Amino acid sequence: MRRAVFALCALAVLAARADAADSVTPEVPATPVSVAPLSVAAPAARAPVRVTMDDNYPPFSFRDNQGTHMGLVRDLWELWSQRTGVPVEFLATDWALARNLIETGGADVIETFFRSPARDRVYSFSEPYATIDVPIWFNADLGGITGPDSLRGFNVGVKERDLCADWLADRGLTGFRNFPSYEALLDAAAARDVVVFCMDDQAARYFMTKRGIQDRFRYTDPLYTGELHWAVRKEKSALLALVADGFARVTPDERRAIEDRWYGRRISGVVDSNLLSRLVKILLGALALGAMALVWATMLRRQVAAKTERLSEAMAALSIGEERFRTIFDNVNDAIFIHDLDTATIIHANRRMHEMYRIGDLPLSALDIGMLSSGVPPYTMEDAIVWVRRAAAGESPLFEWHARRLDGSLFWVEINIRRALLDGSDRRLLVVVRDITERRAAQERMEFLAQHDPLTLLPNRLLVRDRADQAVAHAERDGVIVALLVCDLDQFKTINDSLGHAAGDALLRAVAGRLTACVCDTDTVSRPGGDEFILLLSGRPDTDAVVETVASLHEALAEPFDVDGTEVTVTLSIGIALAPADGRDFATLMQNADTAMHHAKASGRNTHRFFAEAMNAEAVAHLSIRNGLRRALERGEFLIHYQPQVNLDSGMVFGAEALIRWNHPERGMIPPGAFIPIAEDSGLIVPIGEWVLRESCRQAAQWRAAGLPLTVAVNLSARQLQRSDLARTVTDALTDSGLDPLFLELELTESMLIQNTDAVLENIRRVKALGVQISIDDFGTGYSNLSYIGRLAVDKLKIDRSFIMDLCRNHDSARITAAVIQMAHSLNLTAVAEGVEDAETLEQLRQLRCDVAQGYFLGRPGPAEAVERAARQANPFHIGA
Repeated sequence: MRRAVFALCALAVLAARADAADSVTPEVPATPVSVAPLSVAAPAARAPVRVTMDDNYPPFSFRDNQGTHMGLVRDLWELWSQRTGVPVEFLATDWALARNLIETGGADVIETFFRSPARDRVYSFSEPYATIDVPIWFNADLGGITGPDSLRGFNVGVKERDLCADWLADRGLTGFRNFPSYEALLDAAAARDVVVFCMDDQAARYFMTKRGIQDRFRYTDPLYTGELHWAVRKEKSALLALVADGFARVTPDERRAIEDRWYGRRISGVVDSNLLSRLVKILLGALALGAMALVWATMLRRQVAAKTERLSEAMAALSIGEERFRTIFDNVNDAIFIHDLDTATIIHANRRMHEMYRIGDLPLSALDIGMLSSGVPPYTMEDAIVWVRRAAAGESPLFEWHARRLDGSLFWVEINIRRALLDGSDRRLLVVVRDITERRAAQERMEFLAQHDPLTLLPNRLLVRDRADQAVAHAERDGVIVALLVCDLDQFKTINDSLGHAAGDALLRAVAGRLTACVCDTDTVSRPGGDEFILLLSGRPDTDAVVETVASLHEALAEPFDVDGTEVTVTLSIGIALAPADGRDFATLMQNADTAMHHAKASGRNTHRFFAEAMNAEAVAHLSIRNGLRRALERGEFLIHYQPQVNLDSGMVFGAEALIRWNHPERGMIPPGAFIPIAEDSGLIVPIGEWVLRESCRQAAQWRAAGLPLTVAVNLSARQLQRSDLARTVTDALTDSGLDPLFLELELTESMLIQNTDAVLENIRRVKALGVQISIDDFGTGYSNLSYIGRLAVDKLKIDRSFIMDLCRNHDSARITAAVIQMAHSLNLTAVAEGVEDAETLEQLRQLRCDVAQGYFLGRPGPAEAVERAARQANPFHIGA
């Protein structure tokens, strides 16, 4: 190896002394190396060893002008094959493919391989057989390149998958341009497509000399010195031993002969003494004659060298400055071009300008501002000329522009123009263009969302208000009417809670689509939030036209929706206010339409109501009741009536249901149906419910103290059941009254079990743990999940009064009632019938083996004393006598 390196150095010194203009790569001898093969027995046919390598890496492996593969490595392996008797298959190709072959098992051995820590983990390497310097090469007119740190900001040319790229990347460099071969890399460098590149020293000098371009480049000190090896994958230990053994059979003289062939021979031999004497005399004479000339030449050379050095420094500084300017000019993210005021043409443009407008090969002189504009006012050629004139007059306008690429696509830009002194002329405009398409889209999106619902993309309340004011103004002028519809989805909360919010959102979007399809283009469908929609019907001739549209809305929602594979049916409650009769502004129309919508809901849902003056009176009464409820507790206006519950086996009263009444000081006795819904909506049901619970426990404790072990049933509201302090409230009522928890029964409705399910179930478990009985009220009308009933250890099922009242007249009611009683008994629950109005119904329940009954026939709600009197009678109803 050392002899090979020495030979290269000697050749370089001789070439320098001869002042050769270009270094010449020695021609490859035509005659092969003569190697005496060892005498070996003829081996059995063996599979060839597949050796892959770079076919573009002289003098080790390369191809001649006819494409024939040759080189030092090939000769060595052919000799190895002779010594081992194992055939060799050469897979000489580009370096990236060679790497892929060895990595995927397509080759057994890889040649001319540099060693690195990362590669050591995968491959087993031979001893090195050559040493290669690897510098950075750069154009001769470019200065300031000294090593890795000076490469930042440049795209460094490298051969694909070369170790040099990994070496630079480990030192923080990321800008690379990959080439398939060293020749392709040098072609790009010669064309100045890359100005700095990394290449092995020997290969670089060979290809540069072959192309006659060695004077165009300079190089740095070596980044590193690599050693060439052959290598196999670590798992192929047998192959490693075979190859190493084969090369051990190659003698040093044989290896040296191959290296001399490809490196070139060193100068050898002895000079004749007489010839040497004559040469010395001639040399002394020449020295004597040239001594004086040498002194004079030295003085001149120093002067020339000093001036040359100053000139070189100035040229280098100018070159660096120009190169840096060009690098910055071409790599900024904004498009920049220079416009000539006299010719109205673009005379210079950076790379980003070509990319942004997709100019391609079209010359800049063929472009004009009109081609780069959308052409739609105010973005036409004429509009652009106005901006150019302002800049020519000394202004520096900054404006947005709808631009056109040369492929016809449109985009938004922000343009800044200023007059500048460039190329010695002050008739130039420097134009900077920034692509703001994304920013413009974001602004438009924000403006859209400010006036639209993000879920359904329908107009929101702000936008429908603006449209309503305009529609009302036109209606009064044109003598037509405007209808404002407030639409609320019935039972949407139940669907949302049972199927999940994602399904609820999908349903809202589907409803929005159907509503939009039912109205005219001039109408507006809006979603202000939740499950509410607002429809603005403009320019209707009369009320009948409004009714037709409302009917189409009901019909559109009658068809079931498919929500994630689940069939869902929803209905609308619609309130309608007409302008100008019911109001001339949006706020008044909304208030009146909302009032009408609540009347539609109170009328059984899935219907519509027009606003009328009577509705205002009801709204005022509603508000009066709401305000009165706040003071009713403080003034002691509430009282409790108790309705007896009868055991159908014994005919005895064993308990009572507590029912609240409001004795208003001015309006008298107000029935529960008139104030309980208002208390629910306002949240006042919570303190009212706590009062009922405490008072009922106190009364049951009094009965027990009087020798009457009667249970008391108290209805819980949905709001109470969802509160985290429910168990503490029940505990306090029991503790304060001294009532045994077994004599307290809490009644829930079916619908409560699917509202905030986790919180509801947890509250029921806590209350049940106190020993309190739980009953399900109005059973059969809701959406009960029977698994909840079993998991919560419910004690009683109360069959809804609608089935009991038709028990003797309707076969369906009788079958449902019988089924509920049978199911209750199978679950070890008590079956309770409410709404018993006559003896025939009572007897039918007894025949169905119902356990408990209550109703007007068995006792109307009344004071506690009435229940006490009934309880003291023996078999008061003579059931089963």
